Amino acid sequence: MPAIFKLRPRMRTLLSPAVNMIERVGLVAWIGVLLIDPMTTLDVPNIIITLSLLGVWYVHRITAHFWIWRVLGVLYIVLLSLGFAHVIDANAELRVFTLPLAVIIVVSSAILFVAVQDYFLSALLVWVIMWPTLDVGLYNGLEVYLAIFCIASMSVGFTLSFTYLRNMRSVLLVESEFRTLAETDFLTSILNRRAFMATFQSALAGGRSGYFIMLDIDGFKQKNDQYGHDVGDKILCAMAACLKSTPGSHSVGRLGGEEFGVLLLGDNDAVAHEYALRLLANIRCSVLPPHHYTCSAGVAPFSATSDMSAVLKCADINMYKAKHDGKDRVFQNGKRIKPLLPATK
Repeated sequence: MPAIFKLRPRMRTLLSPAVNMIERVGLVAWIGVLLIDPMTTLDVPNIIITLSLLGVWYVHRITAHFWIWRVLGVLYIVLLSLGFAHVIDANAELRVFTLPLAVIIVVSSAILFVAVQDYFLSALLVWVIMWPTLDVGLYNGLEVYLAIFCIASMSVGFTLSFTYLRNMRSVLLVESEFRTLAETDFLTSILNRRAFMATFQSALAGGRSGYFIMLDIDGFKQKNDQYGHDVGDKILCAMAACLKSTPGSHSVGRLGGEEFGVLLLGDNDAVAHEYALRLLANIRCSVLPPHHYTCSAGVAPFSATSDMSAVLKCADINMYKAKHDGKDRVFQNGKRIKPLLPATK
């Protein structure tokens, strides 16, 4: 997935407070204009625009959908421009304010958007909406200056938006890289212990139930001593590859040394047992002799009310029972999990 798609939710989160503040300022300005002469300005179109602005502001503030958030930003500016244009159109003496008002809206909305193209579209629509209310007769012989104001306002806003968003993306890319490094085991490229435990805690906090599987590579120290650390690293990477490629898990991570963890969601023992046995079978043939290896696994169920430490301890006890029983086995509740025998005809 391209980096920009990963950064979008974070950019929206960072921009939301500023966007909310700017939109509230716009609402206050709009309502202030209406209250100056309510007998004249409080007509049906302006009431509809006011309600629409309030609705867009409220939904824009709470929505988590990225594309809806983008569309609402443009819609807010369009509604605000339509409202001011309607007030000015109904009061000819206000036409002198069209140019500075349009410039203010175009420039001040520069940081409302998470994409430069959204800003450019919004700025263009502002000028399209406000232009009919502009008293061009005031600028006879000065049309070139009028054009400069229009182009300059969009250029300044475009530059602000582009620079601001580019710098934000650069900072967030660096932040994302550091977060990935902080959460990823350097050798195996899967979650490290801290990140995996955070995922486990998040599942518990979210009211999820499932199974925690603790796995330990059998005889890993002997493999390291006999063949060297390069082979040991190869085995660890092969183990991680098996964890990532075996479908059915919610999260996998390296807990430390030759210990790994797997989270499964759901409450079906048969599904969890089938996954664990399938995983051990994949591990068994993941490296060719003489460097082939096996794992022992302990399974512990959990629910939303479970204590994470108790679940880890339970899985650890089951894992050591598997080792003491002969290794390359799966244990749950102190009993070995065996493959189901095929039905006989």
